[in-house]
Amino acid sequence: MSMLPTSRALSMPRKGSWLGLAAGLLTAVAIVAIDVGFGPDTVITTALVLAPLVAALLGTPRQTVIVGAAAVVLALVSGFWNDNFAEAGYFLRTAIVVAGGAVGLAAALLRAREAGNRNRLGVLMDAAGVVDDTLSLEETVHRLSHIVVPALADLCIFEVTRGSGPERLGVRASGPRAREIEDLFQANPELPSAGGVGAAVKSGRAQLIPDVSYEELLGPAHDEARLEVLRSLGAASGMVVPLRARGRSLGSLVLAVTRRSRPAYDRDDLEFAELLAGRAGLALDNAGLFSELAIAEAQLTVVLGSLAEAVIVQSAGGGVIYANEVAAKTLGFESAEGLLATPAAQVADRFEAYREDGSRLRLEDLPGRRVLAGQEALPVVVRAVDRRTGEERWRITKATAVRSRDGHVQFAVTVIEDITEVKRAELAQRLLAQAGQALYSSLDYEHTLQRVAELAVPELADWCAVSMPDGEGCIRQVAVAHAEPEKMAFARMLAERYPVSEDEPAGVPQVIREGRAQTINQIPNEMLEQVAKDPEHLRLLREVGMRAVTILPLETRAGVIGALTLVSAESGRTFTPADVKLAGELARRAGAAVETSRLYTERSHIARTLQSALLPPQLPEMPGWNAATLYRAAGRENWVGGDFYDAFPVEGGWMLVVGDVVGHGPEAASLTAEARYTLRTAAMLSGSAVVALSELNRGLYERDPGTALCTAVCVTLREVGGKGYAEIVCAGHPLPLLLRDGRVEAAGRCGPMLGAWEEKSWMPVEVPLGDGDVLVLYTDGVIDAEGEEQRFGEAGLRGALTGTGTADDAVTRIGRALDGFEVGEQADDTAVLAVSRVRVAVEAVGAVDLRAGA
Repeated sequence: MSMLPTSRALSMPRKGSWLGLAAGLLTAVAIVAIDVGFGPDTVITTALVLAPLVAALLGTPRQTVIVGAAAVVLALVSGFWNDNFAEAGYFLRTAIVVAGGAVGLAAALLRAREAGNRNRLGVLMDAAGVVDDTLSLEETVHRLSHIVVPALADLCIFEVTRGSGPERLGVRASGPRAREIEDLFQANPELPSAGGVGAAVKSGRAQLIPDVSYEELLGPAHDEARLEVLRSLGAASGMVVPLRARGRSLGSLVLAVTRRSRPAYDRDDLEFAELLAGRAGLALDNAGLFSELAIAEAQLTVVLGSLAEAVIVQSAGGGVIYANEVAAKTLGFESAEGLLATPAAQVADRFEAYREDGSRLRLEDLPGRRVLAGQEALPVVVRAVDRRTGEERWRITKATAVRSRDGHVQFAVTVIEDITEVKRAELAQRLLAQAGQALYSSLDYEHTLQRVAELAVPELADWCAVSMPDGEGCIRQVAVAHAEPEKMAFARMLAERYPVSEDEPAGVPQVIREGRAQTINQIPNEMLEQVAKDPEHLRLLREVGMRAVTILPLETRAGVIGALTLVSAESGRTFTPADVKLAGELARRAGAAVETSRLYTERSHIARTLQSALLPPQLPEMPGWNAATLYRAAGRENWVGGDFYDAFPVEGGWMLVVGDVVGHGPEAASLTAEARYTLRTAAMLSGSAVVALSELNRGLYERDPGTALCTAVCVTLREVGGKGYAEIVCAGHPLPLLLRDGRVEAAGRCGPMLGAWEEKSWMPVEVPLGDGDVLVLYTDGVIDAEGEEQRFGEAGLRGALTGTGTADDAVTRIGRALDGFEVGEQADDTAVLAVSRVRVAVEAVGAVDLRAGA
């Protein structure tokens, strides 16, 4: 904008300040010359009225007064050359010239006022332009000072009040020594500190100072050099007006004018200066706010730039107007400038975005877009896959609205936190935990491997398959998983139609042979052509749309038994080293589970074989006696129990044995075998239960004193005179129960445990057994069975047996009672052997005696 002069003091431009005077005087001189030339006969003195009018048109009121006075003087002296002093026309012509001078002065004053008003309006418009512009504080002061000087003053000082006191923003002066004057006041911010100007500045009120004393202005610290600089301005008048904006005082504007350049200030000038100061104050306030905003923005940029999170600010139209460098790197740009120059839709197209549950995430569902749409925006966990690189990242996206005073959303501030490492760790822990549960939940390893493959999809890959050699030269696919069932059927069809041979040079066969993982993150078409067995096979492989694959060996202590294959297709992701490491751990655990399953199957077979060898396949036929058994092994299937029973002939009858060794597993099996066969051999040779127990006690003690322990009860059944008898010898074992006439009572005498002492003796107790009597031998696993609140106990056993009359019924009742009582896993082995007396023909008994003797 133009710097237009202002106020009555600058009513005319300086370059034309002598034009009106010269033109007016020349007009007067020309008229006089013509008047003299015509002589007394033709008088044109009245034309002198034109001189002040010309001066009024081209000059200042002062110049008009000078020219008007000169015209009047010339009109008065015109009587000499016109010789008409006494005529009435002389006085009339003089009066007309006087009147013309008055009219010219009035016109000059009116013209000056109009010019001043126009100039003041121009100054105000210039100041308004500064208010409207976005300028720094320094730029604002520079523009305002150039508007004020020289249009309104020869010297202006802008001063604001800060928290620590007054602060000088700028000084501008005009004239040949302007730079010296500016330097003087800029270098001495305490000036003006004295005189009327200093008092006016301190008062904060608008004041007019008709006469400025430079000595007082400088105060007691003045020196001749400073005074000489100021005196070069000449006599001056001044004004001090407050700078105000938005109802608060910002500081003051000091103006001074030299009287040789224009008249002293008056009240009219003061009023205008106050109006101008209001505009200047608003401009300074805006500039201060802008500067503070710029500083705050710079500080905010530094703060946001130092954050580990990505920060993006979107305008109401959805465009990105701010992004820190982390945001640029997060979204795949080299710099924030590159991100800002890219439309939001193109930025979104770079990624495949999914929710935490695997469903696709639309652009309009992102929190920033929802905020701009005025909707509620909860934080969203996003899995983003870069379409170009296949890199997968996990992020938490949050957005906050910035609203205007009327509540409308102006901006959306989005914060993106990268949680990839956390999610990968969480995924790894969850996947491995679930895989562990699946791998050890079943002994069917193919079923568990299928479950593991399903767990890997889609968390780790789009496809997962497990392959193992079939022993016939081919690699068999034992498990496959995909999120879509029809694609699983497609994979099975592909595996059946195109089986993989163990000797193929690459892929799964190579990994199984070499035991080294393979990862390819960009599968070239040439690789598919090499693998395909025919054009149809190639077409089907391309239909899968594989982008990346990783194949890992299933390793056991015996070697590689198969391979785990992960394929990325629809998602477009690639496999990071962390993905390969996690998949490798999954493959390792799967291999261990397969090995464990095979070992478990093998050990279970061994245990069942050994357990069956430690028990008689069936009880022998014992004429005159009916026997029944119950055996319930506790613990894992591949544990060998410590309870045993046996029945075999001895001299003069039959011997029944029920025993319980301490422990489980191979050591218990060894101890059980020794106890059973020692008792059988010693009893059949001696015919005495006491001898058999003594022999077993000596063997156990010599084997491991005090550790190889066993309890047993031996019952010798004999027929004497048509009556049955049972000789009971108990070695640390629960006493048998005798059921007779509806009653249940213990039979026998307690004796020491076997293997605990080197020498011990046991006392037999003979009990008669009549028809219908039942004798029940059992291990402590029966009475130690755990229910919801208590043990089964001897009372529970007695209750179950009450009312029985046969061995078969007794065993059935005990089994049914335990099944209904026990809660949870069976804690201990259970063995029961029941025998009852029955009538037989004498011939049959004799035949048995003969066989027994033989």
